[in-house]
Amino acid sequence: MKVHFIRSGERRYSMRIERAGLPALVMDPAPGFDPDLPHDMVHFVVEAALGLKTGVFGQIAAGGDAGSFHVEAGGALSAKERQRAARKQVARGARLIKAQGREGELSELAAFLFDIGWRSSTRADSAAQRAALGEAERTRAGLSSGERARIDAAQPRVFADFGRLSAAWRALRVGEALVLEWPSAQPIG
Repeated sequence: MKVHFIRSGERRYSMRIERAGLPALVMDPAPGFDPDLPHDMVHFVVEAALGLKTGVFGQIAAGGDAGSFHVEAGGALSAKERQRAARKQVARGARLIKAQGREGELSELAAFLFDIGWRSSTRADSAAQRAALGEAERTRAGLSSGERARIDAAQPRVFADFGRLSAAWRALRVGEALVLEWPSAQPIG
């Protein structure tokens, strides 16, 4: 599965996902633009590092839509085939969301923790930063000891991936894309 993170505007991004044997998915605009690292790229890296199979990208790789992507318009499919594919996509996506269990929640929590931790290590101290770190500590306290250990073990890899991808993301011009192949956080193309 190839995930295209597209800088679609000065403060905007979109996504396109290619999957073998399934129609391409798109989200435009995608939420959580950030000049350093967009929200969904954070999820991609975190879910890959933690080996989450039912987070956002695991669901999409399994044929779902994570509840927020839709079948790309146009392409090789006729309008009727696209409608049928979209209905199947929504049904499959709903089943996967329902079955995600703790991993879906862990994806959100871990993405928040890694994002706050990485940004606090790269940005100047501020009241807002200290408040975010306090919220992250409360979130971390709510995790099981096994989940905390899993997150701690993945931190060096995640922070290294964030740093590398952030540099590549910042270098993109409007209209350009950073393409990752699930579950690798190594850019392709």
